Amino acid sequence: MSAVLPRALAVLEHLVAKPDGEFLGDVADALDMPRSATHRILSELVDLGYLVQHPVDGRYSLGLRIVSQALRHLAKIPLVDLAKPTLDRLAELSGELARLSIPENGSLLWIAKTQGARSGLRYDPDAGREIKLARTSSGLAWLSTLPEQEAVHYIERQGFDDLENYGPDGVTTLEQALEVVARVREDGYCYTDSTFELGTATIAVPIAEPGQRGSGVLSIAGPSVRLTLERALTMVPHLIDAAEELAHLAPPPPPPPAVKEPKR
Repeated sequence: MSAVLPRALAVLEHLVAKPDGEFLGDVADALDMPRSATHRILSELVDLGYLVQHPVDGRYSLGLRIVSQALRHLAKIPLVDLAKPTLDRLAELSGELARLSIPENGSLLWIAKTQGARSGLRYDPDAGREIKLARTSSGLAWLSTLPEQEAVHYIERQGFDDLENYGPDGVTTLEQALEVVARVREDGYCYTDSTFELGTATIAVPIAEPGQRGSGVLSIAGPSVRLTLERALTMVPHLIDAAEELAHLAPPPPPPPAVKEPKR
């Protein structure tokens, strides 16, 4: 396969997290690409309308074409529209950040949110970021709705080699992750503190009918000093009620192709 397409996608994914744009050299260094190849890809993406180049300093950032296409795509996902009033209600009730995540190709993405905090510390990460399944409440809650073999496959695919990018607590091995998933399956919710990001706590509940794969996850996140375990547990009944309501309205996603057993 040509290297052009993977490199172009890597550029787009990198610039998603750079709302102010980035210079050619910074993009090349971040992606370990030659500057000449990076310049060609950036120029082509600008010509196609997926990127724009700032006329003053030459920085590159996402163009309106890719943003509008993403918004059109999200608008066609029924669960996103259905969840908006629910997120507003949970945010108002908790005074924290209420989020919806949905699965796609074995990954989980935060795609909608409502901020309930009006003052003080506010936790508000970028939407659209892929979720580290074994290090987040949302990821662990979703994994709890899957067959164990499938959960193992997705956890192993992400691996544990990048834990320096996450909070200091949480699981560090597949075995530990599966233990937490089993507990979440029994409890019906997952609470984490400083596993994804230092000083941040989250309580999450999967959106799933009994015995069905999760079509998404509802979560409430906020600073650990406010969203203690005791306070988070008071949110669980509201999250469960909301998740059950959405599960009745939104059909479960189809199962993926069979996960092949690794060769021994």
